Amino acid sequence: MNRRGLWIAIGAVVVVLGFMQGTAMAKMVLWSAMKGRVLLKGQPAAGAVLVRNYSWHWKNEKGSDRTVANAAGEFSFPAIEGRSLLGFLPHEPVIEQVMTIEYQGKSYDAWAYFKRDYNHNDETNGRPINITCRLEAELAAHGDITSICEFN
Repeated sequence: MNRRGLWIAIGAVVVVLGFMQGTAMAKMVLWSAMKGRVLLKGQPAAGAVLVRNYSWHWKNEKGSDRTVANAAGEFSFPAIEGRSLLGFLPHEPVIEQVMTIEYQGKSYDAWAYFKRDYNHNDETNGRPINITCRLEAELAAHGDITSICEFN
């Protein structure tokens, strides 16, 4: 390869890496940040353990995080973000989200949703996720989300 060809090849690599850094490695929100409160019969469920599980179908990746409700029953979760070197390829995002709440020896199904976008707060059409979860509530549909939680 002559010198000119080498510089062309180096330039092409720089352009491709720049493209991949700017788009393929962009943050992909798998689960938006959440905050809320857990109640049982109107009283704070202090010490309730909330567990979020996700399954990112694009990368066949699974993960979870957990938090504990404070004395007022309040909790918060940060966003869960993923990255993919192949994210620039066309695909349909599918992230299965399931949240459970463990309290006083019982486990409650609290949230089930299939997220189909990588945007923040896509779960709630762009609004921040602020919820009140009532452990005695029946699972109900809130749009595409099945939950015992009400949206504030």
